[in-house]
Amino acid sequence: YYLTVLVVSLFVLASARLGKSRLGRAWRFVREDEDAAEAMGIHTYKVKLLAYIFGAIWGGLGGVLFAAHLSAVSPQSFILLQSALVLMAVVLGGMGNMRGVVIGALVISLLPELLRDFASNRYLAFGLLLVIVMVFRPQGFWPARGYERERATVDVDPPAVATEQGR
Repeated sequence: YYLTVLVVSLFVLASARLGKSRLGRAWRFVREDEDAAEAMGIHTYKVKLLAYIFGAIWGGLGGVLFAAHLSAVSPQSFILLQSALVLMAVVLGGMGNMRGVVIGALVISLLPELLRDFASNRYLAFGLLLVIVMVFRPQGFWPARGYERERATVDVDPPAVATEQGR
């Protein structure tokens, strides 16, 4: 348990650091507008390839942790419902934000325990929660915010600028 918590914590920290790096900014630019990113000098092919590589590495390490948790892996270990719950954690928490995904994962992990009395309708409650969140808060519980800080506007009159005609 402690090893898993340590490894997941390191994954989250590395992901946060990677998202704020030059490569993370390139990923965001390519996601938003691939043509504009390429016009600004970003090699979109290399950036997409690195995204695929990092996703495969992190997915593989997550699979190692999952296999160690199960102690025996078989095709029956991977059911569609688990994949849907992982996707639901991302959607509920907020795509593009690590904190939101962690909160979504906690909700998805703890909700079955809270709905233990309604075992037959538990997944109906999950679906209903997903529909409610998508209707009322489509960006998720903790939406991603821009990395650029907005400048505070000040209600001060701008200084008078001398023009050539006004002299």
